[in-house]
Amino acid sequence: MFSFLETICLENGLLKNLPYHQKRVQDTFESFYPELIAFNLVDVFTQQAIPSHGIYRARVIYEEQIKSIEFIPYQEKNIATLKLVNTGEFDYGFKWADRSYFEQILSENKDADEVLFELNGKIQDCTIANVAFLKNEIWYTPKNPLHWGTTRARLMDENKIQETDILVDELSSYSHICLINVFRELSLAKSLSVSVAIL
Repeated sequence: MFSFLETICLENGLLKNLPYHQKRVQDTFESFYPELIAFNLVDVFTQQAIPSHGIYRARVIYEEQIKSIEFIPYQEKNIATLKLVNTGEFDYGFKWADRSYFEQILSENKDADEVLFELNGKIQDCTIANVAFLKNEIWYTPKNPLHWGTTRARLMDENKIQETDILVDELSSYSHICLINVFRELSLAKSLSVSVAIL
């Protein structure tokens, strides 16, 4: 059986976005282990010696049970350019622990800092984050991303982003792109110009 992954932002002893991570764990159990009850992340971390200062990636690998928990100091990847890459038949609907496909794609496209997946002419997301595009002061996110991220889900619930099909042929109609994940909040200040960043 394949292993699954949750990467949670731990900032100064506080685990962020935890209810959304718990929901994703529950969705995974319902699909792969329907006869079992999903573990509770709050209970899991209560039993851990959690770093109280700094920003860490709380990395949980699990199958029916938790296989490992690591606290890895977070280092932000500097991203200034993204290259469009066709998704093909790759499926990342669940957060698999095996990220070798992403590593391979990045190694094949070293002329950019990150790749931006597209399928059938529609933008999906990149290897480390979902994406949001700015048009007329409204942030839009792809309707069918490669991966259903927890930060994306929260921003949807908070009505800060709207779903739509973002077409490759219409990228020039958007001014900025922002990468969003548990460590990268939606922010114009941290976004990139579409015309400059997307190769």
